[in-house]
Amino acid sequence: MLLISMIPVVAISRTTNTPERIAYASSFGSKLAFIVIAAGIFRGDWMIGCIGAFILIVGDAGMLILSLLELKI
Repeated sequence: MLLISMIPVVAISRTTNTPERIAYASSFGSKLAFIVIAAGIFRGDWMIGCIGAFILIVGDAGMLILSLLELKI
């Protein structure tokens, strides 16, 4: 799963178009949030799971706002 999650990082380094880079970064952020949630569940620590959920909710919203600002400029 960690190797598969590195695909957006490679895609970010290969493209020069900013909206595409933001979309790839958003994809990586969501995968990272799922990894944090899975780690929280396997450890039995719900605080880590809550942090993963927070990253999932706020991180994608931040990426969406950035992409909308990029489209208006």
